[in-house]
Amino acid sequence: MSTLVPLLFGLAALLLQQFLAEAIALDVWTPDLLTVVLLWIGIARGPVAGAAITVAITGLLADGFAASPAGLHMLHALMLYYLAALLGSRVRFHGLAGRLMLGVLGGLASVGILAGLARVFMPETALADRLGQLLLARVALVVACTPLAFPILDRLDSALVRTPDNDRL
Repeated sequence: MSTLVPLLFGLAALLLQQFLAEAIALDVWTPDLLTVVLLWIGIARGPVAGAAITVAITGLLADGFAASPAGLHMLHALMLYYLAALLGSRVRFHGLAGRLMLGVLGGLASVGILAGLARVFMPETALADRLGQLLLARVALVVACTPLAFPILDRLDSALVRTPDNDRL
């Protein structure tokens, strides 16, 4: 159950992100909710095998939503997750200032990783040229969503995942 909950959070983030992009037509200003969920998984779960599998499956789902080559968003998700897990093991991101700093670093890392992967694997596509335009919007939205989403994800996670002490009489 503890690996299923982050997978459901990632799927919900992809669905909400796709809904906002299509229904409200927020082309450049669509919030990158998957990046926020990946940062949360990296900070809350740390580098464990179950979380890495969850992130890989979520990345493959993102490939399907974006109609990109299989594995592109999976590689992006895994790199961002491990970067967040490594950073989260060294620095504690508590409070509003910590979450905002995590949003800035995570947003910049996400766009940078995606730009590098798009340049290597899809150099002739519009995505490789468009990432410069997306930089400010994506980072700003990740910074705005991170302090709002982390407490919600923490509460949902604690409500849905049982700890071993609660299972005993």
